[in-house]
Amino acid sequence: MINMMYLVLTAMLALNVSKDILRVLAKLDLGMNATVSTVERGTATMYQAIQAQVSENPRAIPVNERAKEVQKQSEEVFAMIKTAKEEMITLTGGIDEEGRYKGADNRDIAENYLVNDKSIGGKGMAKEIKERLIAYRTFLESQTDGDQTMKAAIAETFTFDDEVVEGKKMSWERATFAELPLAGIIPFLTDLQSRVRRMEAKTVEHLYGQIDANTLKFDNVRAVVMPKSTYVTQGDYLEADVFLAAYDKGRNPQFIGVTPQSVEEGVGKIRIQGSGNGSKTLKGSMRVPGGDKDYPFELTYTVAPPSVVIAATKMNVLYRNVDNPIEVSVPGVAPENLIVSGPGISGKAGNYVADVTKVEGKEVTISVSVKEKDGKTRKAGQKIYRIKGLPQAVGTVYKKKEGMISTSLLAKGIVEAEYQDFPFDLPLSVTAFEIKLEGKPAIQVKGNKVPNDLRDQIERLRPGSSVSIRKIKAQTPQGARIENISNVVLDVQ
Repeated sequence: MINMMYLVLTAMLALNVSKDILRVLAKLDLGMNATVSTVERGTATMYQAIQAQVSENPRAIPVNERAKEVQKQSEEVFAMIKTAKEEMITLTGGIDEEGRYKGADNRDIAENYLVNDKSIGGKGMAKEIKERLIAYRTFLESQTDGDQTMKAAIAETFTFDDEVVEGKKMSWERATFAELPLAGIIPFLTDLQSRVRRMEAKTVEHLYGQIDANTLKFDNVRAVVMPKSTYVTQGDYLEADVFLAAYDKGRNPQFIGVTPQSVEEGVGKIRIQGSGNGSKTLKGSMRVPGGDKDYPFELTYTVAPPSVVIAATKMNVLYRNVDNPIEVSVPGVAPENLIVSGPGISGKAGNYVADVTKVEGKEVTISVSVKEKDGKTRKAGQKIYRIKGLPQAVGTVYKKKEGMISTSLLAKGIVEAEYQDFPFDLPLSVTAFEIKLEGKPAIQVKGNKVPNDLRDQIERLRPGSSVSIRKIKAQTPQGARIENISNVVLDVQ
């Protein structure tokens, strides 16, 4: 009907306005008014339905108050447009005996009343109508309860942007009403009234649906198993909550604070990539569509680096006189919830050190427990390690443990000791040794340097003479004494 009206009005602008066209416009307006009346009757029924719920359903009370405000605002803006139509009809001569507008072809009075500004003698009523409709649009949008589809429909129905006509930018009021006769303007105003009634009806219908929006309605039930953990060690227990979950296939819940990949049959599919390490918490809430009550949920999970445990079962060895690093993890358990115990054990959060220097015997047992949320602990397992002394260190002079060396270098030599092909980085400091020149008695030396008083004797040795450095003693950074160090045998040249 609206499209037909625009076609007729376009024809009017191109031709002299004949009486036949004016009659067509009058019939068009009558038809639009009939449609408005039909919508009004349906809306009145909806208002009555909301009012009838008040005495039986407390949830209807606030909805009824909102409906009353919608009715009030709608009546005000509808009446404003109606008054504008009546005043223009009166100013153009009123209505004749046959119910037709006497000033149907009058352009000047209608344009002066609607378009011309008050500063030039007009009334500028179109601008006032636009401003009131914009305020009404904002009010209706506030009643949508977040329904984006309805909000978009309201915005599309009440659009008053400037328009470009024949290459010129015009205000909505001038583009809509300028240079039209009264018979063409009245249907436009009736169309605005029709829009008011249509959006009023949609809003009231929406409000009626809000009375029971917060009531949980279900049409399906499914069994749900929520295990405390799907990882169970030998001797431990599988714990799970098993319950029936009801859901509505037609109304999926809304999620706040977290965005699921999909929502199917009332169940949100959440997929979150693990980042960082340690305990993490996922928090959010769910809401029934159109409701105002949130149902919070919280999930604690643990993120751990990818790991694999590969152990040589015959090489479970801890060495004395060294800090033995040990990494401990239990799948599905945060490192900070581990309790690791055993002789000489220290450390936390998965990284520990075993110092078995003072442990008697040839074996040590390391036990691991898990601290639960309720404060209790459960055993996770244990492992036996053999205790061994450190392997033999290698004595050197200028990194040589045997072979040829010049007398001048040997005379200035420094005795060193180190572990070779040993997994620990354990530096040693030589504290004493014994040196024996060929044909001479052995001499005890403190420290790690060849004594100055031996330098002359070393430099006078014949080529091929042997020099032995033995009984080397050293200590670790922790002060442990190390005496199992190989001899150094060098031939001078």
